[in-house]
Amino acid sequence: MSYDKEVFKKLKRGADGLSNIYKVTLAKEYAVVEGHKGVLYFSNDKIVLRLKSSSAVTLEGKGLSIAASQKEEIIIKGKVLSVTVGEEKI
Repeated sequence: MSYDKEVFKKLKRGADGLSNIYKVTLAKEYAVVEGHKGVLYFSNDKIVLRLKSSSAVTLEGKGLSIAASQKEEIIIKGKVLSVTVGEEKI
């Protein structure tokens, strides 16, 4: 399996149809998480978001802040160094 397909598989899942799909998009100085259900923890080096699938996504980095938040989409500014979904580090 190619690297791109493996990353896509890990970042976008949906065991029960469209209701469990989430998407994490990483860019140079920000990240966008779609399909979240709320902020569980927030600091300038770690943000934990609840997902629809009864799991959580953890973003760790430096200078993290919430730039914008809508019903199911959140934009996080700062340098993201790692992303963990549940217990699986991506």
